[in-house]
Formats: sequence, structure tokens, C-alpha cells
Amino acid sequence: MNLLLDMGNSLLKWAVEHDGRMGEIQALDYGQDDFSKTLLAHWQAMEPPEKLAIASVSKPQVLTEVAAIGQSLWPDVELVVPQSSRHGFGLTNAYAQPEKLGVDRWLAMIAAHSFYAGPICVVDCGTAITVDVVRGDGEHAGGLICPGLRLMKKALAANTAALAFDNQVSRADLATETGAAIANGVLLAAAGMIQQVMARLAPDCRLVLTGGDAQAVAGALAMPAVIDHALVLKGLSLFCTGEQTA
Repeated sequence: MNLLLDMGNSLLKWAVEHDGRMGEIQALDYGQDDFSKTLLAHWQAMEPPEKLAIASVSKPQVLTEVAAIGQSLWPDVELVVPQSSRHGFGLTNAYAQPEKLGVDRWLAMIAAHSFYAGPICVVDCGTAITVDVVRGDGEHAGGLICPGLRLMKKALAANTAALAFDNQVSRADLATETGAAIANGVLLAAAGMIQQVMARLAPDCRLVLTGGDAQAVAGALAMPAVIDHALVLKGLSLFCTGEQTA
């Protein structure tokens, strides 16, 4: 049994994997005051895993804290912390410095290339929105990064005198009041970027979305998309096999 952890810019998500079958994904905001206590409570009754695999783009101290909690509960657990590389799992990284590519993006590409045939555009709709294109032969063509929906709204609120931040639900439509106009505007900005990328790719390129805002973004797109919330965790699972040259 493996315990797979995806530590993003704001949330820790995890799932237990038994014999290649992944359980329910759970999540915690690691910025909350009682994060360590709450995580410990979640994990105390868990069967000891063989591997504790962590994909982290958070601050190093958060990674250290979470790893320490796991190792205090299960002293014999094998800690696996992947890093992006030049080659692995049938992929070739386009970055000149491959280790600079966020490991969450690398793992999402590994999973997408393994689970979905042909050329793929992988979009993670989280705190940041990341786009990565993988050709059918596993060549990473490169990617894009922009603020996520919530960050775009916060940027408007922080840099204007009259526009306050709120949690208005986004819709792909015109709005008749300011809160909705902001929410809808940032959603369509994200959708527009993705559609611009897809318009430059081969017609058979499959669009795969992951991340907390994947459903909202998919609803704003004028094209079909696969939604796979477990994509990074699936990449972690493959990484745990150690078959990097596959």
C-alpha cells in the first residue's frame, strides 16, 4: 500500500493506493492553524504504507512538516519525493533545465501520456493555471502558466479602489453586476487562453483538465475535455513503480 500526496500552492491532497487501485481523494488547506493536528488525526488509524510519495510545489518547510508527520507514524516507511527530469516514463522534458519544471506538471504529463493515447494538452486549473502540450511520441512541446481564477480576482481587488474580492460563482456569460462581471471575466480569460492553445495544435490533440477549477473551466470551453482530478496522484503512482525508462 502506498500513500500518495499532492502538495499544491494551497492544498494538500492525498489518496491511498492498493495494488494500483486508488481510493478516495482527501484534501486539507495547509495554511489553516490546526493543519498538523488535523492531518495527524486523519492518518493515525491508517494502515502503515510501504511508500509515502510526495509531489510538492509548496514551501520546503511544509514538505518537511508533512514528511515528519508520516515518518513519526510509520518509522519504516520509504519516503519518495520525485523531481522533474530530462527523460522518464516515455516522456522527454522540453525545459533546458528540466529540474525547473514543476514536479506536479511533470507527473500530470506522465499520467496523461500513460492513460490517454495520442497528443495531449494537459491543463491544471488550480491556484495557477498551467498548460503543457505532449506530442504523441512523448515529446513535451512546452507550456504556459497564468494566474488561476481566484488569483486573477484577487489581483483585481488588490489593485483597484472600487473592486472588492468575493467568491461569486463564475459563468461563461455576460453579467449585469460587478461581482459577476469579474467572476465571468476571469473564467472566460482562462478559457480563451486554453482555446488559443488548442487552435494551434493538431485536431486529434486531446484536452485533459485537472485541478480544483477544472469543472468550471470545462463548462466555459467550446470544445470537449476530459476531467481527471487524480492526474498528479496517478503520476505519483507510476513514479513509485520506478519504471522511468518505460
